[in-house]
Amino acid sequence: MIYEYAYLSVAPGREKEFEQAVLAGSPILASADGCTSVDLYPDVETPGSYLLRIGWQTLEKHLVDFPASQQASEWAAAIEHFLVGEPVLRHFDATALT
Repeated sequence: MIYEYAYLSVAPGREKEFEQAVLAGSPILASADGCTSVDLYPDVETPGSYLLRIGWQTLEKHLVDFPASQQASEWAAAIEHFLVGEPVLRHFDATALT
């Protein structure tokens, strides 16, 4: 299993709308093949910024299968109009080393 970490910046004044859109859209994302979890965390040092953590069974499920899915386009339509700039994406193994 891997975690995708997406650092997102939201247009000023639209934070609550964005949070509601993520909450409403999370079942869409969670229904994607290989998605195991969806969590959103506000950045406590930078207002309007968030960390979206998505669990995937494999990196391939996210990078190959998901972009071609209907869920990908529905998820993007639900949140992309709130974003300022491109998300910063990173992927990490879910198994801790310690």
